[in-house]
Amino acid sequence: MRKKTLFWSFVTVAIIAVAAIQFVPAPALVIPAEIPAEQRDAHRLLNFEGIANFRDLGGYPTIDGRQVKWGVLYRAGTLAESSRADLRSLEKLNIDTLIDFRSASEKEAEPNHLPDPTTFKVVEIPTLDDGNEAMVEEIMERIERSDFDGFDPNQLMLEGNRQFASTFTPQFREFIQTVLQANGAPVLWHCSAGKDRTGFASAILLRILGVPQEVVLQDYMASKQNALDARSSQLMLLRLFKGDEAADKLSVMLGVEEDWLKAAFEQIDDTWGSFNNYVHRGLKLSNADIAHLKATLLSPPAGA
Repeated sequence: MRKKTLFWSFVTVAIIAVAAIQFVPAPALVIPAEIPAEQRDAHRLLNFEGIANFRDLGGYPTIDGRQVKWGVLYRAGTLAESSRADLRSLEKLNIDTLIDFRSASEKEAEPNHLPDPTTFKVVEIPTLDDGNEAMVEEIMERIERSDFDGFDPNQLMLEGNRQFASTFTPQFREFIQTVLQANGAPVLWHCSAGKDRTGFASAILLRILGVPQEVVLQDYMASKQNALDARSSQLMLLRLFKGDEAADKLSVMLGVEEDWLKAAFEQIDDTWGSFNNYVHRGLKLSNADIAHLKATLLSPPAGA
């Protein structure tokens, strides 16, 4: 009898503890642009509850001694799991435009949870639409059959990134033009995990602003652990029910690798001859456009 009493007492305490957790207020959002400059880099990854991999691209140095302004360029994963606290926090960022790179099937499966009424423009630029749906179907079928013969996730991601720099140039042209039209007002762009389409978009914009390639790669690779952490529960269940091979194959695709972004920039050179040609002929930016992007998105050199 005593054991039963102790057991149910433990269960009751556990239930109360879990219930209490639900009412613990979320930590206030730390907005890098609003804190001392020396603390901003440590808070580049914003502490949203349900929006993974939400980062401020501010503070990155450029080759001419300037730096990207804080609080104007944001990248993220899906906003499908935004909490009520997240919705309130989003409004504090004064977002002017949200750009959604997800395919139609992704948006149908995980519709964004946005403030109501929405205070910013939403621009949809579906990228990898039909191809993404076909790829997901193939992966799901292989997982179901436990058949990974000839399936190379790394090669698949390399090819996808090459397509960003060639096939999907019109989509990334629209992205850059949307940022240009925002005229320096805060812009947020995202896909599902905030690492591939979002990562390439971030990379080309940073390069246009004059951020060195090695810094661009560092930003790109910062998504790896963030993206894996966001899908850790799914990977754990996949490993439990479908085995290590399925989880290992999928975990490759859920991360990022330097070679993937390098493949995209190599494709830019192969397709367009140079990054400069890509910017002018592919993305349709004039010298005046580039100057305007820099004037609105960069801080002046220190001491200027």
